[in-house]
Amino acid sequence: MDLPRYERLKFELAELIRTAQLAAPGGGGADPWPGLLTRLAEDRFTVVVAGRFSRGKSSLMNAVLGTDRLPTGVVPVTSVITSVRYGSSERLVVDYLGGRARGTAAVEELEALVTAQGNPGNERGVRAVEIQLPAEILRRGFYFVDTPGLGSTLLESSETTERFIPEIDLLLLVTGFEGPLSEDEARFLRQAAATVRAVFVVVNKQDGVPPPARDQVMEYVERAAGAALGGRPFRLFSVSARDGLAAKRANDAARLRASGLPVFEAELVSFLARERAGVFLSSTCDRVLAGIESLPGPGRGELRPRLRGLAARIDAAAKEVGPPGPDPAGTLSAGPQRATPPAFSGCEVCAAIEAEEHRFLARYQLELSTQAPAREAHAARGGFCPFHTWHYERITSPRAVCTAYPPTLERAASLLRSPEASARPFAALAPRCPACELRGRTEEDALTLAAERAGRPGPGGEAELPRTCLPHLRPVLSRLRDEAARRRLLAQQAAWLERAAEDMQRYAVKHDGLRRWLTSAEERGAPQHALELLAGRRRVSGASPGGDGD
Repeated sequence: MDLPRYERLKFELAELIRTAQLAAPGGGGADPWPGLLTRLAEDRFTVVVAGRFSRGKSSLMNAVLGTDRLPTGVVPVTSVITSVRYGSSERLVVDYLGGRARGTAAVEELEALVTAQGNPGNERGVRAVEIQLPAEILRRGFYFVDTPGLGSTLLESSETTERFIPEIDLLLLVTGFEGPLSEDEARFLRQAAATVRAVFVVVNKQDGVPPPARDQVMEYVERAAGAALGGRPFRLFSVSARDGLAAKRANDAARLRASGLPVFEAELVSFLARERAGVFLSSTCDRVLAGIESLPGPGRGELRPRLRGLAARIDAAAKEVGPPGPDPAGTLSAGPQRATPPAFSGCEVCAAIEAEEHRFLARYQLELSTQAPAREAHAARGGFCPFHTWHYERITSPRAVCTAYPPTLERAASLLRSPEASARPFAALAPRCPACELRGRTEEDALTLAAERAGRPGPGGEAELPRTCLPHLRPVLSRLRDEAARRRLLAQQAAWLERAAEDMQRYAVKHDGLRRWLTSAEERGAPQHALELLAGRRRVSGASPGGDGD
């Protein structure tokens, strides 16, 4: 099961909980529904990355994330835990010792906070640093924790890492081909064996030894780790984090496969989805069933079969084996890290229309308020259409309206008083709106430009695809003759719609679970983005007259 499917099952469960909440009688008794929604809102999977200093823990995390934001090859500060979670933009959240308020910082300041070079003796009093990055795997629920090195000469570093054992959903122990599985690492595995749900052991830096020697090291680690874990099952991987990150950046599929990183990533994602479906969602279903049993008869009768069907699908998904299924959102891939579409930042055709209309109306309203010929010409045209009348009203002053519009009103009154008015009273009043004429020209130019760019190969061989809302997607496609470009454009639009739907559902779950502070900027902006994708910009596609709250 892939992670998008897991999330769809979670969103279905949240919807069923909301339905049960509405069916529950008011007053008295325990209400389990808010707590269940909070449980779903807080869903995350903690992967603790441990190992001796210089094993390449940070390098491995950088390779998985496709970034270089975690400092490598530096001595860690005593006791500072560095965690990595999803954020719509890059930033650090710093937790200080001594009751000081949390602060934020730029990612570039990380080394100055968490390394012995930048923060000797932890003189800055840092307890923990959270790195927020817009990496897709983090958006899907992973929460990485990069612990201080085991066996450090700084005793407190090892103790801090060991104290973190109860927080672990998945322990990712990173050792190396040079001096594999030290006594400190084996001791840590023995300590973790009783409480950690799952263990992955990664032997890093395979690029430094020839293949025959790799096999010998892997056999040794398999025996030693198995003994430390008391025969408990674990997964073992051989990788080169350095080569994997370099291959992702170069889009080199062959080198990426040789690094061993895709096999590790695929199992990491697959395990996450199976584990969350098998443990988290299944146990939540049990709690929902207990709540449903407390409902009045009609509520139980409707919701029981829905929950049983959902629980059966969750159980089947948890038992799936084999590689993860297709991931339309591009969480990870077995080849070079798949590029997700650039974030939808608004329809560029709508943006061109809005900008040109604003420039035109800003100039035109000044002419109307200062020049009598402009007022007479405006009256002769019948003024603006209703839509642009209110655009005009928003950007000007009451005094300017009072100066500009008397000729238009007087012309309308004169036409209504004419002998012909009773036969066709409004035909002569129909405006020839200058803003509508400008809009038509601007829209045509923007659509043509977007289609030309979509059909013209860019520096990487593929065209730079335009950003459009659904109303403007169709006319762009009608101008585009390249079938491959049409398919890419449609796929991009579908990915944006799917992503907006996911962000909206995440926002709703966190809102209903009283965990709004966990929402990302993308989730908070999802309602606006989703409606703009479907209908275009509000001020271009038809806002209600009068009031947008500005």
